[in-house]
Parts: sequence; structure tokens; C-alpha cells
Amino acid sequence: MKKFLFLTISLAAMTLQAWADGFIYYHFQGKMGGKVSVELVFQKFEDGDEDIVAGYIYYPKAKNPAPILIVGSELQDNYYHFKEYQPDGVITGWLNIQIANEDAADGPTIADGEWTNPKTGATFSLTTLRSPDDMARTPMYLPDWYENPLQYESPDHIGQEYGYQQWNDNYKEMMGGNVTFRAAGKNKVHFHVSNCPQNIAEGGSEPGRPAILEDGGFTYENVNECGYGFKASIFKKFLVLESTTEYETFRCFGMGVAFDAVYIKY
Repeated sequence: MKKFLFLTISLAAMTLQAWADGFIYYHFQGKMGGKVSVELVFQKFEDGDEDIVAGYIYYPKAKNPAPILIVGSELQDNYYHFKEYQPDGVITGWLNIQIANEDAADGPTIADGEWTNPKTGATFSLTTLRSPDDMARTPMYLPDWYENPLQYESPDHIGQEYGYQQWNDNYKEMMGGNVTFRAAGKNKVHFHVSNCPQNIAEGGSEPGRPAILEDGGFTYENVNECGYGFKASIFKKFLVLESTTEYETFRCFGMGVAFDAVYIKY
């Protein structure tokens, strides 16, 4: 009896530990617009230190079904914007989602949301999706294909090149950006960024002043004479660049652009 109780307590402790991994998970499934079978799973940092949110969208009826990476941010409480990234960095979908009823016994709901094809403008409602579990049980019953997308990359495994491509409706062509790295010593890298979603923002590390890697990325100030600075968060499958300086420091770039984007590891 004592062994049984010990085993039960140990299993319960392991389960609680699995839940308390520092993330909050969401899982929805159903048919987009009542037509396209889909499963949507994503996670965010529980402590809120990072506003990056990531997961996968999965189309089980696709010719070659495989999880497709989605990365975005929480724009405001319970309102999320994602982009759907193919392995080559091409953006094939935008998702906007507002989540409600997180405390509901039968799980949260999508109060408002849709998936949009960025090239054609075709949309599918996401309000038809449902959560198969409540919030507490969701981490225990994630799909077998789900893999944590928010694992920081170790300094010795950072890729040499990252990039993305998105449809620009004004130019009627794909445009995007890329980031390249080269080693500069232990936990140090030199970088070059070229981001062109419409206009161009370009720059790199100075000779003799590499970026210092720590806590899953780096911050680099004074990229150019305008005093531009940014933060890089580097995960195993992608990296996120976010400006850390005010808009006035963007004047060295094309109007309305900076380094800000998600770049997929090649």
C-alpha cells in the first residue's frame, strides 16, 4: 500500500512538473470556415517576459500533412496575430485570434478570428474551432506531432542564415529579408541584416565589435550613425528581431522599415 501511494504521489508530482514548464498552451481543432480541417496549437511564455507566441497549424487532409510553424505576438490581452511560415521562410497565411472563456470547464473558445491568404486575400473563419480540453489538461494532451517551438538555441548551434519572404501587393512580388551570422569567438557572432518588406533596412556588426550571446540571444546598440539598436531572440527554428530604439533612429533606413521581423532558420 505504501509503495502504491508513493508511486501515485510521484506520478502526480511529475505531472505537475510537466504542467509547470513556464508556458501557457492553447489547442483548437475543427474546420476553418466549416470547410478546411485544421488543428491549431500554440504556446506563450507564462511570465510574460517575452511577448513572442509560437506553435503550429496542421492540416490533416493535406496531400502531405505536416505541422506548419506559426509565430506571432500577443497584441493585447487575449488577442493574437500570427504568420504561417513554410520551411523555406515563405509566409502562406495570417492568423488573427481573440480567445475567450479561458476558465470554462470545457475549454477556451475563439471569440473572433480568421485565417487569411496574404496573396489572394481569401479568408476562413476560425471561430468554428473548439478546444478538446480545458486549460489545465491541455499541456497533457498535446498532439504527438507537437514540438516546443520556443526552445532557445545554444550559442554553438546558431545557424549561418535565416530569412523570410512575403507577398507585397503593391509590387506584386515576394519580398522579405535575411540575417547571416559568422562566428567571432566563444559566445560571440558577427551579423548582417537585410530586411526589405517594401523599403530596405540594412546593417551589420562593426569590425571588432561582435554581438555577445546571452540569455537566448543578444542586444546590439548603435548599428549605424543614426543610433539604431535592436534585440535578437534566437530559437531553434527561427529568430525574432525587435527594435529597442525610438522611431527617430530609423531614419538611416527606407521609410517605415527596420530590422523587425521573424526569420526562419535555413
